[in-house]
Amino acid sequence: MLISVGMAIVAAAFYGLATFTQTINPVDPGPAFYPRIVSLLLLVAALAQAVQTWRGGRAPAGEPRRTRGAWAGPASRYVLGTLLLSVVYVFLFNKVPYMIGAAGFLLAVMLLAGVRRWRVLCGAALGYAVVTYYVFGYVLTVPLP
Repeated sequence: MLISVGMAIVAAAFYGLATFTQTINPVDPGPAFYPRIVSLLLLVAALAQAVQTWRGGRAPAGEPRRTRGAWAGPASRYVLGTLLLSVVYVFLFNKVPYMIGAAGFLLAVMLLAGVRRWRVLCGAALGYAVVTYYVFGYVLTVPLP
């Protein structure tokens, strides 16, 4: 639930930060279009996950509510680490080359989640960076650092 709410807040903040404008073609939505669309999709997904988690945690009618243990340890590190890494990644986005930033971000999140097989870590991180660079940089012609 905390990851979902935190990501919804981060998505709303990123939407507000995407204020890039262009003055060449008034019909074109400008460079803020893609970041805002991604932020809105992230916001919708995060809110949907929060609602699903909230509904799943409610006790059925007539049954006492299940009590859960203290929320600490690996779960709290994962939640806070994911949110912190997401914010750091966005603020470093223009300062670090895209391939390095995207691969590094994914490596860090996967390590935080407990993935320890280096083939999986490197394959997923590099594969994701290459595919997204191709899609955004070449297909959609979004300028990437």
